[in-house]
Amino acid sequence: MLSSCFMSRSFNGTGVPNSRSLSTGLGGVVGFFLWIHCATVSAQSQQSVAPPALQTTTQIAPQYAAQASPPPPAQADLLQISLEDLMNIKVTSVSKTEQKMSRAAAAIFVITREDINRSGARRIPDLLRMVPGLDVSQINDNTWSVSSRGFNQQFTNKLLVLIDGRAVYSPLLGGVNWDTQDVPLDDIDRIEVIRGPGAAIWGANAVNGVINIVTKSASETKGGLITAGGGTEGQAQSTAQYGGTFHGATSYRIFTKYLNQGSLPGLDGGSGSDTWHLLHGGFRTDTQISKKDSLTVQGDLYTGAEGAGIIHIFSVDPPVIGNEDVITSLSGGNILGRWNHTFSNGSDTSLQFYFDNYKRDGPESNEERNTIDFDFNHHFAWGSRQDVVWGVGYRRTWDHVIGTIDQDFNSPDTSLELFNFFVQDPITLDPDRLFLTIGTKLENGYFTSYGLEPSVRLAWTPENWLTLWSAVSRAERSPAGTLNWWWDLRSFPIPEGRAHRWKRYYSAIRKFCPSTSSPMRRDSARSQTSIFPLMCRRFSIATII
Repeated sequence: MLSSCFMSRSFNGTGVPNSRSLSTGLGGVVGFFLWIHCATVSAQSQQSVAPPALQTTTQIAPQYAAQASPPPPAQADLLQISLEDLMNIKVTSVSKTEQKMSRAAAAIFVITREDINRSGARRIPDLLRMVPGLDVSQINDNTWSVSSRGFNQQFTNKLLVLIDGRAVYSPLLGGVNWDTQDVPLDDIDRIEVIRGPGAAIWGANAVNGVINIVTKSASETKGGLITAGGGTEGQAQSTAQYGGTFHGATSYRIFTKYLNQGSLPGLDGGSGSDTWHLLHGGFRTDTQISKKDSLTVQGDLYTGAEGAGIIHIFSVDPPVIGNEDVITSLSGGNILGRWNHTFSNGSDTSLQFYFDNYKRDGPESNEERNTIDFDFNHHFAWGSRQDVVWGVGYRRTWDHVIGTIDQDFNSPDTSLELFNFFVQDPITLDPDRLFLTIGTKLENGYFTSYGLEPSVRLAWTPENWLTLWSAVSRAERSPAGTLNWWWDLRSFPIPEGRAHRWKRYYSAIRKFCPSTSSPMRRDSARSQTSIFPLMCRRFSIATII
């Protein structure tokens, strides 16, 4: 049975079509003709050979092919790279500076560009299913829950999610709205996932993990790209993107993306009333101002709507509740700028600013939120064995919330501020063998006073293919602003916020397995850990106090 068909085509700017594969789509008339085309191809193939489950048109634009050869170790096929290259894959989420994965004293997993290409996923939550230790569930056609180390619910208040350094955690709901995190998968360079506390670097709510989504530089996406697809559930999807350069030193890309998702079946066999459509556009520019300065500016806009079924209070006296199908309107946008400067002595600084706005009308309340954020980091070498990073940050967020009988809040207008300072010092105790990382973050939460979030991590590499590490960390979670009850609670004040604190001890072993065609060892090539010589799986011990 043919369920969907996906096509993609990209252009090099000269009018000559080139293409690359992707699983996104186009709506309306184009989607209809694509469906007819796929059905025709499938019917013809049945006359000669066994029909495949999916018909796909795949080509690669010369620009992308040139950039992919030779691929860097972090993006190469992990079955083909050497053990040394595997150990040298660099990550930034552990210490805010590049470091080899073999030296990272953290349970970190990297979804590379190659993993994304092979996954067949169409959404970021679907990509995260491959990460060991993450729980990913789809609640309905437009809602997901993603959590680390259990505690799975729609809004996971102990997991911090970042997209190019921009936090998408909602202080009102205490979690992430995954339906609007619609980054084109073709533009993602890698996704770094830390399982365990990351508060010493990233701050509050990085208790059980950090998901850091890093997109490609605009210089890596030159040329044109058009993708289209449709199916029975994903009725229409499409992406159009173009990238190039101007004035020699500036690379850019612009894109627009549309999806129209049908409803999943309900428990009674009817419609689940969870349809979803979203129109999303964005851009990114990367400018090399001088040999020592670079500037990145990027932004997004989106609008759409989605359906949901909620338990609605029809009457308080007499009490009457029941199921109600509602429509949620979605809109928002953001703009981010980042300036990087390198000094003559090799140290570097980064100054980042972003403004984020979103509005959600429903399903149980209406929220409009604005956020501004400033972040400054300074990285320098202190002697031959220490690599210090420190930084300061400020964030202000304000909202306007209109409650309903199903969900209401003490104040419709709230303004919150956050200040933080962090320092981290990775120390090489024994070159290529023993590494100690100490650091802390001082931060005041939205509803709390200042709190200290220290961390001490030790990594030992007795062999080139083996790393043992242990860590002691303290993390805090800021309380969310929601009061979610079955009746109107406007007469009850919000209690004074109090941070929830965790102290955690971790010990683990990471083993890097050599290249092999074994599926079990292929999983290990994605930096799993093991204490068994023939089984590459993660072994960790964690005690929570």
